[in-house]
Amino acid sequence: MKKIIILLVVLAAIIGTALVQSKKRTSLLNRSLVSVKARELLFPEFDINGIKKIVIKEGKGETTLVVQNDTWVVQERAAYPVEKEKLQTALLSLKYEKIKGGRRIGKDSWSKVGVNSPGNANTTGAGTLVELFDEKGALMHSLVLGGQVSSSGGSNNEQMRMFGGPAGNRFVRIQGEDTIWEINDQLPDLVAKPDTWLAKGFFDVQKLKSVEVTAAKPADSWKASRANEPGEFTLDGAGPGESIDTAKVSLGSLFSSPTFNDVLSKDKAADIMKDAVKARLVTFDGFTYTILTAKKAGQGDGDKYYVTVTVSGEFPKERAAVKDEKPEDKKKNDEAFAAEKKRLEEKLADEKKFEGWVYEVTEYTVSSLLKKRSEILAAAPPAKQQAPATGSGASSSGLPDIKKMIPGLNTLPAAPGSAPAPATPEAAPAASINVNTPAVPPPAVPKPEIKPAPAPAASPAPAEKPAAAQETAKPAAPQAKP
Repeated sequence: MKKIIILLVVLAAIIGTALVQSKKRTSLLNRSLVSVKARELLFPEFDINGIKKIVIKEGKGETTLVVQNDTWVVQERAAYPVEKEKLQTALLSLKYEKIKGGRRIGKDSWSKVGVNSPGNANTTGAGTLVELFDEKGALMHSLVLGGQVSSSGGSNNEQMRMFGGPAGNRFVRIQGEDTIWEINDQLPDLVAKPDTWLAKGFFDVQKLKSVEVTAAKPADSWKASRANEPGEFTLDGAGPGESIDTAKVSLGSLFSSPTFNDVLSKDKAADIMKDAVKARLVTFDGFTYTILTAKKAGQGDGDKYYVTVTVSGEFPKERAAVKDEKPEDKKKNDEAFAAEKKRLEEKLADEKKFEGWVYEVTEYTVSSLLKKRSEILAAAPPAKQQAPATGSGASSSGLPDIKKMIPGLNTLPAAPGSAPAPATPEAAPAASINVNTPAVPPPAVPKPEIKPAPAPAASPAPAEKPAAAQETAKPAAPQAKP
């Protein structure tokens, strides 16, 4: 009893201490919260065209987007072009973002809503720092994207709800202001991951005519082509019975609307593409793609696959003449030819921009080009089995003929009342059978016991019929005359 009382006292003391500490934290947070009048927009003055550089920092990551030669590029990826639509969406969101509410909160409580600036390893509650500069490098806007209110509950979420926002809102601290703002848009595009900002448009192989793969070993190289676009690819130089297994290699959609995961600078091409497999893709509309493909062992995160590409094109300069073409048809066809020629030339110019870069792609994108000749061939059809020859000692089904293994079996007397068995070519005459001295069968087959059965009166009497059998026989039909 005394132990129970002591335990209850200790438990009450623990609960009391926890309540006191919770009240102190709540009081501290409430004392730091001061309501302010919320303005309509997060940035009342926001000049998108004046922004020429964006720096995003979170944790140890950093991404710099900057304008070079009138083009937005990712500085951490050797000035590779930025995805324009994504950048435009992020900037428009900042310009037109409306404020849902605002509070002044003491700096010692910034970590509770995740709006501390990143960069210091000892900083807790750090958010995502976004800095926007003009063309002269002057800082125009700076903000820290803080924590998000989740509907899952928890102590941190309860503290955020005290700040006055429903689940799903995000907190923002603008540099130079004492107010922590609450916005509805969580601005998910503003992250410090360089690969997510890359323009993922890529070269696009359409109307593929032929594929030629040159491997390190000549025996592993192969080429496949087709006569027309809907046709099937056939293996050039195929031997007897050789064909392409479409389940092992997909050529019709090879590099059709591909994409990539990341990009490396051009100066790494020589090292990465050492011992690469070379492929030459030719299309029906005049494009030629020369692709180098390499597989590199990854460090803990799987193998990596890389490609580089060069592209060229040869297009008809004039439309072929058509006999007896009407003037109105000629004009229409000339305009269509000119439009198609322009489209092909613009496509060539766009895809020239991808030359020289080293692209990290998925295994599926290049798996067909990495296969050896022996790995794309269909399995040879199984050889037809010949039926076993029928002859002495074998039946038509291929099994041993038991009738031939036991001499005299075909000439045994028929059972009473049964019709005589038809004669067969193999059957010996009845007179040649000596039932008293039957032939010795093969050792593997037991010797059958042969007992002559009495024949009916309607049947011809055996050559040597016992006298007793003649006296006791009662014919079922009139007895034949001798």
